[in-house]
Amino acid sequence: QYIDESGNMVGFEVDLWNAIAKQLGVELEVTSVAFDSLIPGVQSGRWDIAMEGITDNPERQQVVSFVDYGYTTSSAYVLEEKGAAINDHLGLCGLIGAAQSGTEWVGMITTEMAAACTEAGKPVPTVSEFGTSEATLLSLYSGRTDFVLTSAASAQEIQKAAPHPVKVIAMPILPRKPSGIAFRKDEQDLGEALLAALKEVRADGTYKKIYGDWSVDPMMMDHEPGINLATVPQQ
Repeated sequence: QYIDESGNMVGFEVDLWNAIAKQLGVELEVTSVAFDSLIPGVQSGRWDIAMEGITDNPERQQVVSFVDYGYTTSSAYVLEEKGAAINDHLGLCGLIGAAQSGTEWVGMITTEMAAACTEAGKPVPTVSEFGTSEATLLSLYSGRTDFVLTSAASAQEIQKAAPHPVKVIAMPILPRKPSGIAFRKDEQDLGEALLAALKEVRADGTYKKIYGDWSVDPMMMDHEPGINLATVPQQ
């Protein structure tokens, strides 16, 4: 999600939490804060829930619980003028990738992507790290790097704001990780209520429509949502 020209917060998660609130018959009071304040704010009781692409993982489950509603997925972005022949991850082999420092995308370029290129007999990509998402994208626009690896959810925003046309490359070889609504561990009743509302939103087709409207279909769950799914063994 992001703030539009009118100063309103918009995005697929905004539409989703509004749909959940409607099912619950409540009105949400939404506060926009820095990402690293989300979970501490829930822990301290400053707010009841947090929802902004937060990956559910065992470390975070030590301090909060999650109602998992989708997946964090990755896409690569290239300039259309340079990427006409790039249609999949193997087209990025041997190129210079960009990723924001401290994110999991840095390691994905040097591990999963490198392994896939090596297996295909192609040179591995290299990675340049940048301190902010803006600097990461600027490196692509200025020609310092050949592709950016970041969230698939950013596709519409990146394409809209880019100074030159940008092409999205799907990255199915990269892992999907559950995204969740964080709530306090001692408020299981709240988590169960959120989960029940989320299931209703999926059942009536609203969930699928929201993800389709924002072109983030790869981030949809293809199974029932649940609580703390990061620690559920993979089938």
